[in-house]
Amino acid sequence: MERKLIDYLPYAVRDFKEYEGIMESEQPEFDQAWGNADDLLNNQFISTAGNMGLSRWEKILDITPKGTDSLEDRRFRILTRINEELPYTLPQLRNILETLCGPGNYSAGVAEGTYHLIVKIGLAAKNNFTDVESLLNRVVPQNLIVTLLQLYNTHAELGRFTHSQLAAHTHDQLRNEVLN
Repeated sequence: MERKLIDYLPYAVRDFKEYEGIMESEQPEFDQAWGNADDLLNNQFISTAGNMGLSRWEKILDITPKGTDSLEDRRFRILTRINEELPYTLPQLRNILETLCGPGNYSAGVAEGTYHLIVKIGLAAKNNFTDVESLLNRVVPQNLIVTLLQLYNTHAELGRFTHSQLAAHTHDQLRNEVLN
């Protein structure tokens, strides 16, 4: 949204050259101030935070960002840490995974009669695999054996595409990438 100072003046004085000159010379400072105010508001919320806001959260939560992390990767890691709550329950773990990976991008369950937790992460959330692994290491009770797996595209999922559509991709892409 572009805000012009001249628009805030009464109609009676907007056409005077003196006021136009004053407003034009002050406009860059006000643009900067408005931008800073918008950044300050955006940095209050993890979903809209920029580098400064995410850095503050990382410092608070003692998270060291990787050099290759995008802002989305950093947001995911912060949300992972914030969403940790103990005591651990399977429904709570599913809620955390849904928040982090998105609906339908994971599965979690304990094999009946065992102490074996199996968590599968979908391709849409594959960039967050190590973060989910770290989360599981922190919140899962020590008496459970954890198996974390990456889900891949199956023949059933690729069956909706024609052979010519599939031919445009490599075998690795067909197995490891989300196809539209």
